[in-house]
Formats: sequence, structure tokens, C-alpha cells
Amino acid sequence: MTNAAARYSSKVFHLSSSLSLLLAICFLVLSKQLFAAEKWQGNKVNFSITESQNVANDSISITFTRVAEGTSAQTVANEINQQMQAAIRALKTYPDILTETTQYNIHPVYKKSVISHWRGSQNLILTLENKPGLVKILAKIQPYLAYQSMQFGVSTELKKEIMAKLTDRAIHSFRTRANRIAQGFMAPSYKIIETNINTPNYQKPRPYMARTEMAMASADMVSPTVKAGESMLKVTISGSILLPN
Repeated sequence: MTNAAARYSSKVFHLSSSLSLLLAICFLVLSKQLFAAEKWQGNKVNFSITESQNVANDSISITFTRVAEGTSAQTVANEINQQMQAAIRALKTYPDILTETTQYNIHPVYKKSVISHWRGSQNLILTLENKPGLVKILAKIQPYLAYQSMQFGVSTELKKEIMAKLTDRAIHSFRTRANRIAQGFMAPSYKIIETNINTPNYQKPRPYMARTEMAMASADMVSPTVKAGESMLKVTISGSILLPN
């Protein structure tokens, strides 16, 4: 074979390959368009369902605070730190209690545009199970910190358990509703084309504010009368189904 013939044969081969590639691309594009058209043929119906449940609050958060005043910021800081550390040490016999310090601030107090003294505060939040024994815990903290408030809620473990059950119920309800919609439109079948599962944060109850005497209570104080109440947990599934023409 001559060089000219070889070059001509090579050009034909490359041209044939390019045409084959172009035809393959066109086929894929056309197939996708036809698939998309076929996919969305029918009556699209959007709807949502919600499953909810009231759950007894099994967790309690108690907030204590320490306020200090002094002639300098360092003096105030030292007092707050010492009392806060003492309170945390007093809770070592309760390993199941979660402790969190918040809102630490120290600022000057002015009198006639001149610093009169310094004031500071810090909060300690205790999170524990809602069960008997609350008075003993309060008595441990009272010598160092002042009681501020308590708030009830659902523990993480219980919330996970309930939300899992609600999700299962919501999925079942979604499919049941889809079947009912298909039957109502006299469609032989339906196809789920989109779903969104929403688990919004539940609204916590308002904090319980105890009476003033509680802040000055001693170890022999009577247990405060409080009601834990309930929180509502819910799962919402929204989505779309396709009813064939």
C-alpha cells in the first residue's frame, strides 16, 4: 500500500469513528429526552402527612447562677471561679448529671461616670433525669450558687426512639394516602417521584420559676411541687406521586 493510500485510509477511519461517536451522543441525548418525557407523563399530585405524639418529659435542666461584686475585675473573677468550682466538685457523686457553664461576664459599675466597683456572674446548667432526688441535688449546690430556674424536656435517647416510630408511622400513612388518592382518581397505579421527611425541633415548655424561698433553702427543705408536663414530637412527610394517564 502506498503512502497516499495509507493516509486516505486513515482519514476514512477517523471520519467513520467521529461519525459513530456523534451518532452515539445524539442517541443518548434523544433517549434522555424521551425518557424524561415518558417519566413525567401523567397527573402529578403533591400532598403531605404529619404524625405526632405527646411525650412525657423525662429530662430536667436546672439553672444556677453566681453573682459577685468587688473592687477589681480580678477579685470578682476569683470569687466566681472558686464558687463555681466548688459547686462542680460537690456534684462528683452524681456522675449521670451533665454540667454546663454559660453566660460568664464581668463588667464595671459606674457612679457619676466613675467606676464604683465591678460586678460579674456565671450560670451553671445541670441536665439530669426527671426522677426523685431533686432536693438532694439542690441542697448540694445551694451553698455556692443561687437557684434560678428549671426546665423540662425530652431526653435525647427517648426522642430518638419516639422519632423512629413516628417516621415509620408517617411512611405508612404516606403510602396509605397515596393509595387513596390513586383510587379516588381511578388510576390503576401510582409512582412516588419525590419525598421530603421533615423532623422539626419540638417546642420546649416554658421554664418553671420556683418561688423566692427556694433560693435560700437548706438541706431539709420540702421538695418543690412541679409538673414535668409533655412535649409534642412530630414527623412530616411531603412529596409527590404520579398517576398515569
